[in-house]
This record gives sequence, C-alpha cells and structure tokens, in this order.
Amino acid sequence: MATFRSARESDLPEIYYIFYLNETAYASAPRPKRGEVAADFRHIHKTGTMYVADDHGRILGFAASITRADKTFLTHLYVHPDHQSEHLGTQLLQFVLPTDKEQTRFTVSSTDLRALSLYIRLGMQPQWPNYLLGAFGSPTISSLQTEIECQEGVTDDPQFAEWDSMASGRRRPEDIAYWVSEQQAIPLWFRRRDKTVGYAYVSFNTSSFWASDVCTIGPLGVKRAEDAADCVLAAVRWASQHKARAYRIDVPGPHPCLAPLLAAGFRIFYNETFVSSAHTPFFDPRCYIPSGSNLF
Repeated sequence: MATFRSARESDLPEIYYIFYLNETAYASAPRPKRGEVAADFRHIHKTGTMYVADDHGRILGFAASITRADKTFLTHLYVHPDHQSEHLGTQLLQFVLPTDKEQTRFTVSSTDLRALSLYIRLGMQPQWPNYLLGAFGSPTISSLQTEIECQEGVTDDPQFAEWDSMASGRRRPEDIAYWVSEQQAIPLWFRRRDKTVGYAYVSFNTSSFWASDVCTIGPLGVKRAEDAADCVLAAVRWASQHKARAYRIDVPGPHPCLAPLLAAGFRIFYNETFVSSAHTPFFDPRCYIPSGSNLF
C-alpha cells in the first residue's frame, strides 16, 4: 500500500521517469532519449509543493503545484502507467492543492478525460482550449511584419515584474529569476509609436526529450487585446533575427495571435484545456501568452 510524503531532491530522477513514461506512451518507436531531469522540475521542487506516492521505496506517482500570491497552479499530476486507475492521483491532489476555497486553483488538463473529469469534480471548470504550437526553421517573415518595435530590456528592471503581474494575474519574482538565470531569457518591451504596449520573455535555453535548443516565447502580455497579435508576431520576428531554429509558444484559444502564427508556419502539436476554480478569469486570455505548461 502506498504512503504519501513530500518529495525529496533524490526522488527527482524517478519522478522524471514517470513523467517521461506518460509523455512518450504513444510516441512512435524508438522513444526519444529521456536525458537529465529537466530544470523546471528542480525549480518546482525548490519553490513549490511536490508529493509522491511511495510503495516501500518505489515511487508510483507524483503531484506538484506552485503557489504565487493567492493562486495555486497544479504543475503536474502523473501516475506510473502500471498503477493508473488506482485512485492515486485523487489522493495525491489532497496534498498539493489548497483546501481554502478563497485560494484560486487552476491547471491545464491533458487530453486524458480521466484527468479532466477529476479536475472538474474538484471545482476547476473548463474555460478555454490551450494550444501548444511549434515551428522548426524560419517562419514566414512576411507574415510577421507589424509596426511594433522590439526593444531589449534590463533583466533587473522592476517594471517587467509589474507588467507580468498585471498580465498573468499573479506576482512571481522567483519564476522570473529562474527564466533569466536558467533559461537565458531575454526581456523585451514592445513599443508602438514610442508608447510601451507590452512585454515578453524569450528564452533560448529550453529543451526537453522531444527537442533541444528550443526558443520559447512567453510569458508575454499586453494591456489591450488590439496589440496582442502584433506583439507576438514581433517577438517571433525578433527571435528569428537572433538565430532561433526551433520555436515553442503556448496560446490560449481566445488569443488573436493563433491564426497569424499558423499562417506563418507554426503547427499545433497538442491541445490542453485550461481549468480554474475562479468564478471570473484572473487574466485576460486575449492579452496573455503563458510561459508554458509547467509554470504558466
């Protein structure tokens, strides 16, 4: 019988193996190489809450969350394929999600309908699809032309944290520091006719067992939905001018950049469902691009 405990740093390789088994379960043979534990896992373990189901020293599943201000994001919930449908996931969530109903809980659910059903039962209602887009090589530059000017910022400029808090709905200095230090994220300002209309972080040191040296665009935020698509296209154009060869960007369904990115050569490689316990959205999905599925 499994017992539940806080994850130790020494558990991370086994935790990452369970994640790998689930993520590559339907991959064409041969499976990609697993590689080292992804840096996101170490960051979440350090700054969040991570629990495991332990059966006499063997980890059967894990769950993790990060709490930033009054909002808790479920980053992971995975059970070893040999032990699924044993209700381990339901039990794990009791340790990583807040019991205070005033605390917003949210996540992006996979296409596994068992997971989506579980989140709905826990009070997290589906809000919109979240599309994971990727591109290899150079996007169609002619499709990226906008009047938005990109300007590199200074990593310790506190205005970036202010903009990110406004766009994402939560203050998270520890995540910003992680993107800058571990993922070589470059902060960008977007200006239209000398007026600042948005911000972004573009990371050049993100990789997974699916691809290496991927340029991740996000988080990215604007105040007005009218500026949203142009700022995303400007970020992609800026990244292409800085030798990016593979791109990753996660796009909420209502965001106006979705069609222009597809026209520029991006492809949808997965779709998730954004679910939240908040009665009203705490950020505008037309104005915000998340950092990815792990930290959002």
